[in-house]
Amino acid sequence: MAKRLLYFNGLAILGVMLFHGTGWGFVAMFSWAARYQGATAVPFSQMGSPAYYALRAIEQLVAATIPAFLFVSGYFAAFAAGRSGMIAWRVVWGRVKKFLPPYFFWGVIALVMLAIQGIIFTPWRYLVSFLTGDMTPAYYYVPLIIQFYAISPFLAPLAKHHWRLLLLAAVLVQLAVQVAQMGVIMRWDMPAVFGFIAAWPKWFFPVRILWFVLGMVVGFHLSSFKEVLTRWRWALLALALLLLPSGILEWEWLLQQSGQPWVDHRETVLDSVYAVALIFAFLGFDQARLPGVKLISDLGSKAFGIYLAHIPVMEVVARGTYHVTPGLLAYQLPFAVLVALVSLVIPLLLMNFIDLLPPIRRYYNYVFG
Repeated sequence: MAKRLLYFNGLAILGVMLFHGTGWGFVAMFSWAARYQGATAVPFSQMGSPAYYALRAIEQLVAATIPAFLFVSGYFAAFAAGRSGMIAWRVVWGRVKKFLPPYFFWGVIALVMLAIQGIIFTPWRYLVSFLTGDMTPAYYYVPLIIQFYAISPFLAPLAKHHWRLLLLAAVLVQLAVQVAQMGVIMRWDMPAVFGFIAAWPKWFFPVRILWFVLGMVVGFHLSSFKEVLTRWRWALLALALLLLPSGILEWEWLLQQSGQPWVDHRETVLDSVYAVALIFAFLGFDQARLPGVKLISDLGSKAFGIYLAHIPVMEVVARGTYHVTPGLLAYQLPFAVLVALVSLVIPLLLMNFIDLLPPIRRYYNYVFG
């Protein structure tokens, strides 16, 4: 199962590339429209176009990527605990300290890129950026996963001996977060506690606790889960496929009800059900042959480094297109795929370049983990 989950990690990093690529596609569609339409550009005039729905379909398809990452991390945390169900603090620190040097390296690069754009922080604000990962919209994941590893010694005994209760608690917390965030989008008149929950940032562990807990629970009770999931694998796959168009319709309805021209993507209840169905279907088809095992598993083993490195690369590629070949911005789907592909290839080339040169090979782990 460990090898299959490494493959799953590889699929997840490909999904992240596409998700962030579609984000730049939407930027080209809405924020940069004047660059290729000139003074006649009308804000959000391309909403509902074929390109818009193509980007939305891709965004919905890969909506389970961060849940997949956290699930795999939770599974391997359970694997590290072993039969005892206990995770030693030295194991936690051994894992966390591998995240910190590459996170600092790429975080500094992201802050330098902001400085080039004239965005300068105070020393305190720089510290906050590293604690929360807000130097880019994507680096929140590093403080998030560190928090999960930090609480894993407390979660592990519960996941092993009281897994139903722990899983129920995680589901309720996840549901409360998503309902509260939906209430903000819909402008519901909610109790103050829901407003408080909706304000939780993405880097705060309760916002995504279900996925890490689910990975730990499955890791400790794999044989029991596999028996059930194998029996229901086709139904789970059908459910995941059904939820793809349903998720698109749900978000369009939320956007319409919000009264706003655009709302940044957030994980909804249907997205969570889709992610569970997709993860469980993958586990249920454990005997199925997987295409491109070596290539995708290799991506899975390098996922953390790719995740960190692709963000600045993607921004340079996207903004470079804006300045050098603005005509491409009018074709948002090819533009999004191109940005995603180039931003995958360049980090992989950098990894291979460093790994092949003995004088600098020793620094590989400090750059890519």
